Amino acid sequence: MRTQGIFYSGSGTVYDCELDRCPKCNGPMRIAYTSKYKTVQSMEEMAMIAQRTKRCVNSNCDLSSKIWGSLKWGQIAPVSCTYGYDVIAQIGWQRQRMQQTFTSIHTDLRHCLRISESQVRALYHYRYLPLLACHERAQLDRLNVVADQVRTLPSTDCGSRSTSHCCNERQAEWSITCRG
Repeated sequence: MRTQGIFYSGSGTVYDCELDRCPKCNGPMRIAYTSKYKTVQSMEEMAMIAQRTKRCVNSNCDLSSKIWGSLKWGQIAPVSCTYGYDVIAQIGWQRQRMQQTFTSIHTDLRHCLRISESQVRALYHYRYLPLLACHERAQLDRLNVVADQVRTLPSTDCGSRSTSHCCNERQAEWSITCRG
């Protein structure tokens, strides 16, 4: 069941592109367009946001056709999503760390925002998990350093098995977990 959409009239916040100069040619930027408002639900409020994009004025620049959006606008909610990153993170936290079902997460969230159980499930699978995967990939170098350090430590919990056998098992475990 989808949550019924509500039209909110009025104005919202327009976020301007933060660039004044082109990153490639250092030329001036001009406004390309102002997006339509989108309604975003966060844990604290419902907000209407839009962005004013820019592009390079120099027609000879390689980036003259690229449209640059507002970073602040992009930090509130994902593109094509009407729920803020804080809602997505809350769903992920409750599901992964607290081991809650989608039904109980929905019950907790519906007190502070309009959301259906199917939307909770979709936000977890199609928004939270991809964000988590991107974050883990960004941390891959740090995880590999930790994995290398763990592999060189003598093992004390291998029981009757030899230390080298236990460390080889841990290497395989780390390679599946960190590099997979």
